[in-house]
Amino acid sequence: MSGRALAIVGKRSTVMPFLATGARVVYVRKGECVKTVEDLIEDGMKIIFFTEEFIDELSEILLKYRTQTLPCLIPIPSGRGKTRIAIERIRGVIKKAVGADIFLEER
Repeated sequence: MSGRALAIVGKRSTVMPFLATGARVVYVRKGECVKTVEDLIEDGMKIIFFTEEFIDELSEILLKYRTQTLPCLIPIPSGRGKTRIAIERIRGVIKKAVGADIFLEER
């Protein structure tokens, strides 16, 4: 998959390391994420990772594309806030793709 099909959206301090992946990295602030993600979808981005602090801001877009294969919108933990939500969504995406829950839980 080329970097043109993959975008990472979030606060500069969180997404800057992703520049090394070749993905399209977009820095946003609160209130800018919806427009940015809509523009990326319009540009044909197939997979868009975004930092979890924007889950609430993107709730309408997430609902709109929830049952579609593309674009795939995936929150990533930023180390601050709702990390469990992002981890559970990633887990669900992987479970859907692989057909099994591959995360091992410590008990």
